[in-house]
Amino acid sequence: MGVLNVALEEGFEQDAVVVVVNGQQVFDSTDVSTRMQIGLANSFEVPIDEDEAILEVTVPSQDGLTGRQQVYVPDRVHVGVSLRDGEVVFRTSKEPFGYL
Repeated sequence: MGVLNVALEEGFEQDAVVVVVNGQQVFDSTDVSTRMQIGLANSFEVPIDEDEAILEVTVPSQDGLTGRQQVYVPDRVHVGVSLRDGEVVFRTSKEPFGYL
């Protein structure tokens, strides 16, 4: 079993955010804001039973902006999600991201 660590990072300003992993809603908040000092709004972990996960992030407060990313999850994987220029942007790492 793997673990998907999701970090909502840059570009969130009092946004509604819904996160779905492999068809199941795992996060739903109506007030997500990036803390500018550390570049992080929120983070959470999702256990994954398969080798791959489909991560879908929807921001209803920004006209339903949606991004989707397929992630290989052999054990623990970190995915950073940011909003940039009207798009959902993903970055993936085997190592934890450093937030100050």
